[in-house]
Amino acid sequence: MTMFSSCACALLLAVSASAAAQTPGPSGPYGNPPGNDPYSDLYASPSSASQPSPLASQRMELGPQGHRYPFPVYASLPLNAPGSLSKVKRLIIVVHDERRDARRSLRAVAALYAGQAGPKADTLIVAPRFPSMVDASLQGMPAWRRTGWMEGLPSIAARDRPPPISSFRILDDLLRHFTAPGRLPALQTLVLAGHGAGAQMVQRYAVLNPLDESLRATGLDLTYVVANAESYLYLSPLRPSRTGRGYTRYERGICPTYEHYRYGLEDLPAVLQNYDGRLSRIQLATRYAQRHVTYLLGSADTNPEYAGLDKGCGAEAEGATPLARGLGYWGYEMRARAKYAPKPAHRGFIVQDIGHSETEIYASACAARALRINSAAICCASEFRFCISTTTLMICSIHQNCWGAIPRRTNRRGMAV
Repeated sequence: MTMFSSCACALLLAVSASAAAQTPGPSGPYGNPPGNDPYSDLYASPSSASQPSPLASQRMELGPQGHRYPFPVYASLPLNAPGSLSKVKRLIIVVHDERRDARRSLRAVAALYAGQAGPKADTLIVAPRFPSMVDASLQGMPAWRRTGWMEGLPSIAARDRPPPISSFRILDDLLRHFTAPGRLPALQTLVLAGHGAGAQMVQRYAVLNPLDESLRATGLDLTYVVANAESYLYLSPLRPSRTGRGYTRYERGICPTYEHYRYGLEDLPAVLQNYDGRLSRIQLATRYAQRHVTYLLGSADTNPEYAGLDKGCGAEAEGATPLARGLGYWGYEMRARAKYAPKPAHRGFIVQDIGHSETEIYASACAARALRINSAAICCASEFRFCISTTTLMICSIHQNCWGAIPRRTNRRGMAV
């Protein structure tokens, strides 16, 4: 076997559909070495030497003239100082998970730039915070009940808040704001990323939004990064077979609503019925296949009982764990969607020994590549030449350790052997 001299990145053979039946690994309660719980993602403030600045909460005014509304974001640069934005070539919009800690999400991505003045100067990271009804400090802004923001649902109707607006429209307005002529004159690359619940939002937005092609037509490179999503929006009635072999229609007797939104395209909320231009399944699938999407999966994201996991029958139809659901969806895209859409130009990475951890998966060489961070100072940037393949997943380690890696084969369950 050949060992790479830089970061760990090795080909993982095309994943079989039986991956949807995965169970927790044997070495620890969640497949990690004993004492290393991949689900413990407690936030510890980074040292002042590595903490990017300002990472401050800022208030933006979004929407068209006559329908403006305030919205809270965290940003790595001051948004009210145009001079600080003139050199920005890369915009990363990172969506928080169900904890709605946008500052934490921004820091997780910004940590990739620790000690690197060059990439920090030409990259703007923005983390919108989707308010809830209990956020007393965010009165007068759109707010959502529970996780409605994750699905593109409208904000609540209240006397002291703007008229209801879909959370997908918020992302539309953010993209329109930053791509307006003269706003970021050097801008070349757009990345929309999310982890967990944020990844679910990003994946559904990547399927349904009407802006992608028009933005790319201006010469901008738009990429979506979907990290450890707990469920996915399927574009046909097929799901991973319960036998572990191939894909088939799920049993309606077990889950009558498995094809309802947010898992399928039936029963779309009224706010989304006209959002995608009422495209057919085949049109949506074809368009999504042509969009630039990267999936990041933690190899230890295998706990079927962790508190934040979607246990609805529509989610269970996709698999038992986030990793199983991600591998199942990858296999669906590569194999089962043939009659609905062309093979997609999407990429996938598995990050070794990482569970459902936003901070750790964003600290991987895979994430650096997915987020379009190509600085030579970032480990492993030159080791992703394999990514041109659309039928394989990649497997790699966290970039801070810069491990060497041995190419591995996979067994029938899609696990490295």
